[in-house]
Parts: sequence; C-alpha cells; structure tokens
Amino acid sequence: MNKPAAIWSLTRIVFDKNISATQNIILTQASSALLATIDRIDRLYSLMKEGPLVNTSIHSAEIATILSDLCSQAGIAATILFNKGHKGRQESEIAYTLRLERVEYVQSLCSQQRFQPKTLTNRKVRNSLTHLDERLADILTENPNVGWFIDSAISKRDEFTPESKEIEVKFCRCYIISENKILHLDQELDIQELRQECKVILAIVFGIDKK
Repeated sequence: MNKPAAIWSLTRIVFDKNISATQNIILTQASSALLATIDRIDRLYSLMKEGPLVNTSIHSAEIATILSDLCSQAGIAATILFNKGHKGRQESEIAYTLRLERVEYVQSLCSQQRFQPKTLTNRKVRNSLTHLDERLADILTENPNVGWFIDSAISKRDEFTPESKEIEVKFCRCYIISENKILHLDQELDIQELRQECKVILAIVFGIDKK
C-alpha cells in the first residue's frame, strides 16, 4: 500500500505510529467532526438561553444551520470511527480494508477503557444522518397526510397542533427543548449523551481533553 509523499496541515496529523499515516489522516477528520459536534451542541444551548420561544425559536435561522451541521458532523464521526458494515458498491478494496481496520483500532481503544458508545455506534442513527437525501425522498413521498418540522427548535413535541386532525406531525433534525433531544425522522438523539460520547472518544482515541 502506497504512502503519502508528504503531509502539510495546520493540525498534528500523525499521532500514533502504530497505524499508517493514511489512517492517521482519516482519523483526524473524525476528531475534527467530534469537536465540531460538541461546539454545535454548546452553541445550541447558548441560543436557548438568549430568548423565549413561541412555537419555534426567535433564532430560527441560526438554529437551522446549527442543527444541520451538528447532525452532519455527528454522521461523519460515526462513519469514520464505527462503520463496520458490508463493503459499499462504490467502495474500493483498500478503502474497505482500511475502514474495518480503523473500526477495530477504535473499538480496541474504547474496550481498554471499558467504554461503549451507544449513539455513534448505532447504525440506524448513522444511516439517518448520512443518507438524508435518500431517506427524505422516500419518507416525504410516502404519506401525504404528514406535516414536517424541519431544522427547528420547539419547546415540546406536541407544541403545535395542525388544524386538520388528519395531519400527523413528524420531525427532521428538530430540537425538542423539554427533552433535550433531536428528533430526526424515526430516530431520537439525546444530545447530552451525544456530547459526552464525543468528549470521551476524543480523550480515549485522540488524547484531546475537551471541556
């Protein structure tokens, strides 16, 4: 397997010489995604303290961006660190081999510390985050009697009642403040648990102490 001739980066790439430079570079993308996920969660919390809610947040524009990026970054981290699924149709043999090797490496480090992530290792959660276009294409066209909250923050999941009783309310990347959860299609993400997972993985795998 070939190696990069050189690496230039503003961050320290090679942190474990027991694995290849290629794996180190890929893993660094995961550490950035974990840090970004924590930062987006913290920003979401800070926005919730800035003003009252009336159905949806007064900061709706920024919240939409935060929720979108938060879910995307969590999906990236989960894919790089914990995706041990079958070989993808367009995935090369080298990429597949490295992916399985990388997951084994990460899981070994977590096992040594007796830590078992629950959210980032959940395949259904990962797929709902990373295959959003496919999921939306199916779900949005499945039932015409469904109304959607998308990239919003509301006080509780029954905050809004449609005028028609025939309309069912569902959620896509919607933050429910009273539950501290993101409801996303058919999945629920406890963001405090997600933040803690990101923090612990950063410490175990990357030696990064994130407050």
